[in-house]
Amino acid sequence: MNSGLQTNLTATEKLAKLQSKGQFFLAVYLVILLMLTVYQDFPLVNKIGEIGRTPIIVLLPLFVFCEITMLAKHKRVMYGSKLQTYLFAFILYLSFVSIAYILVQFLQGSYSYGSENLLGKAVKVLIYFGLILLYIRHMQLVFSKIKSFKMLYGCFLAAVTLLAVIMILELMSMPNAFTYLHSGSHPYWRVRLLTSESSTTGSIIVVYSAILIYLTQYLSAFAKQLSIGYISIFFLFYLFNTGSKGFLIISMLTLVVTMIKFMDFRKKRNFVLLIAVVLAMYMFIVYFSGGLIKSFNNDIQNYTSSYTRMGTIIIALLTIFHHPFGVGTGAYLVYFNQYMDDSISMMTHFYYNAFGVSEINTGELMQYSGSAKNLGVKSGFFQWVMFGGIFSFVFFYMMAKNLIIKAKSNSIIFLALMFILFSLLLVTLEIKYEVWLLFAFISLFLGNNDFNQSNTSRVAK
Repeated sequence: MNSGLQTNLTATEKLAKLQSKGQFFLAVYLVILLMLTVYQDFPLVNKIGEIGRTPIIVLLPLFVFCEITMLAKHKRVMYGSKLQTYLFAFILYLSFVSIAYILVQFLQGSYSYGSENLLGKAVKVLIYFGLILLYIRHMQLVFSKIKSFKMLYGCFLAAVTLLAVIMILELMSMPNAFTYLHSGSHPYWRVRLLTSESSTTGSIIVVYSAILIYLTQYLSAFAKQLSIGYISIFFLFYLFNTGSKGFLIISMLTLVVTMIKFMDFRKKRNFVLLIAVVLAMYMFIVYFSGGLIKSFNNDIQNYTSSYTRMGTIIIALLTIFHHPFGVGTGAYLVYFNQYMDDSISMMTHFYYNAFGVSEINTGELMQYSGSAKNLGVKSGFFQWVMFGGIFSFVFFYMMAKNLIIKAKSNSIIFLALMFILFSLLLVTLEIKYEVWLLFAFISLFLGNNDFNQSNTSRVAK
């Protein structure tokens, strides 16, 4: 009998060791995924186009394999959520609209724009959307398989530490920092981490810092305070070294929204947070506003970035005005060029009336005329609105509403979500996987869990 008991104990110990090794390798895999998520200037872009700007595209076969394996095992779709449902419905709608508008162009004898085939372009853009959906599902699958919140914390801590190391080394070796990891070898003078430019790094810092702070609740009191101090230093280090105007503007908007949310003084915690927000706004005004205004005025007078961003947004709005249901992911190339002159005319009047600028530099915008290279709206939100029209507004509203309801239970995650929702106006969404990482995390861990299987078995050990 004792022999049988020892055999059972040995088998149990072996199983426990096996599970422990499995959790360790899963944690290492998650850290790799988190670093690939922030790598957004992958040299593969030079060979296969924009979809290769992130190494996530290389993981597509793995994502598909996991989906097939789960479907074969469970005979149904597992780990579904409202976020996934909204995105899947949006993809179906875009597919229908894209086919309809491509057929219209074909009937008119238009099969391509520049060097880009309209049908081929539609398919390539829809691959972006499909990859985003698979990424969300894969991240939520990996999250759900990690049984310890402390291990999950360790994964994000490792990712944040790697980002901090990259940032420090980047500052030490500017302007030729890590050029071999980027798609181009040209010098760069600002913090961009593993992305193409500084304006795309802010959302990465916010998402990873916020999730890491959220996970500190499963630590001891001392470890939690130490972690929050570490994250704060990391965030402030980035804040004082970034040259991104967009990051600073969105940070200000986020602070204003947060102040309104915590206006209820009956709760002591909200009062403390409100004081912190007011101090942060004061710091922003004192230390950043002067340089920000000077930089913005310099952009208006000497550069084309503000004109290009504003001009492409106007093009998107004009397109939706004439085509309320969107123009799809292929034919949008044709309509982008069609409304360019109207956009430039409207901008000319605006800058003259608002700033007294009689001539604006639209050279960068005019380069898009007749070329499909990098053609698109310099705003993820308005780009998707151009694709899907009214249905895009419905998609963003439903998604934001669901996420906000869930995130209201945690102040830090709510702050990060507000920042990201504002960021949608400035950044492209197709390769900004940290955005979808945050959305997937909120969908799984906060509010009422809408997964098919609960996570009640997860422990903080």
